[in-house]
Amino acid sequence: MQQRTRLIQLIHVGKRELQLDDDTYRALLKRETGNDSCKEMKIEELDKVLSAMEHQGFKRKKSANPKQSKKRLSPKTQGKPDVISKIRALWITMAKEGIIRDGSETALDAYVRRMTKRQNGKGIDRTAWCNEAHAHKIIESLKKLQKRHYLG
Repeated sequence: MQQRTRLIQLIHVGKRELQLDDDTYRALLKRETGNDSCKEMKIEELDKVLSAMEHQGFKRKKSANPKQSKKRLSPKTQGKPDVISKIRALWITMAKEGIIRDGSETALDAYVRRMTKRQNGKGIDRTAWCNEAHAHKIIESLKKLQKRHYLG
């Protein structure tokens, strides 16, 4: 159902981009599929209409989701892994397992900020800035979170 909705959205974007008036748009739909409304079309028919629009010059653009561009991904470990690398590895593994929703570096920094704020009242803004003591406490809190998830 989601694919069908997405195709209909793309067709409407194509209509706007190609500057088709309603009569021309309906004629295009009728010519390609025999229907004059997307509502009654199957996915194959919607694909056919979209292909016809692309043949007329419509180009799909990748959506620039502003939330996606702000997320930082974890950097690769340079040389020997340290405690910070272990935190990142644990965080990414938990994201892949579905324990946490967002496995980005930005989300990890927010988690570290919350956990260290509880410990010393100020909070550390970046995971990379943690000292050994803070890092070990964060690792232990992540392990507890993981354990709670598995035990239910």
